[in-house]
Amino acid sequence: MMTRTRKITARLALGFALLTVAMVQHAYAADENSERQFVLANVEFALLHEIAHVLIWELKLPVFGREEDAADNIATIALMMTYQQTGAPMLDSLQAVADGWKLEWQLVADDEIEHAYWDLHTLEIQRYYNISCLVYGADPANRTQILEVTGLPTERAEFCQEEYNTAQQAMQWLFNQHSGTQKSSENSSRVHLVYDANPTLDGKKLDSWLRSSQIPERLAQMLDTRFDLPRDITISFARCKDPNASWDSNTSTITFCYSLMNRFLYLAREVASARATSVDGGSWNDAAYTGEPRR
Repeated sequence: MMTRTRKITARLALGFALLTVAMVQHAYAADENSERQFVLANVEFALLHEIAHVLIWELKLPVFGREEDAADNIATIALMMTYQQTGAPMLDSLQAVADGWKLEWQLVADDEIEHAYWDLHTLEIQRYYNISCLVYGADPANRTQILEVTGLPTERAEFCQEEYNTAQQAMQWLFNQHSGTQKSSENSSRVHLVYDANPTLDGKKLDSWLRSSQIPERLAQMLDTRFDLPRDITISFARCKDPNASWDSNTSTITFCYSLMNRFLYLAREVASARATSVDGGSWNDAAYTGEPRR
């Protein structure tokens, strides 16, 4: 026969076990949501970057400097505009994009791989600081936390507002010069979305996140209705060996590799692990990632 003391002890043990399970489930859900936010923010940035290449090539936009830098700036400004319109957690999502580039730089260094200084793209760590600078420059009075978290030096930070204003003015020029509101129905282009099956590791989960987010559909509609493009464009989510996204002007196709989404998920987990063990790792919002889905 169980004594009262043992009954209480047993109930406490059971209660603690249930609480532990609940805490684990809650932590898992929070991790899932944080991973989802990180992955989708980077998917949206990568898509916008490739859409920027579409606009540069198809609309013959003047570009002074490297096209890849211009595409990054367009993607960053477009993300900020999107988040302002939808009320999404802007700083968390933009930090996820920046943190992804910083981690890629660190991984290259850890593997002792020589950096491709000759590449068309700016170095990953430079992309991290460029994005950070634009986001800070959009509202420097209220975003000093970004300087503390990123370590962006004063020598660069004092010019960030000018950099943002220049990029914002260029974006406004793009809208004013190439708005698709006047295009006729006969000449309007169509942007087609194609989804291959996703057989990758975690592919089912990633595909669910992608489809439910409606990010590709929203960006395809934006490209289709806002700009008067001269020909049809295809955005294809495909199986590829390497994690990549690219624009092919010969086939007028953006190819987004599913393996790139797997890469983003890996980076999300590495960033979360680094933030959990770092004493100085902080958020641009001066708080931990909320884990709330963006949409």
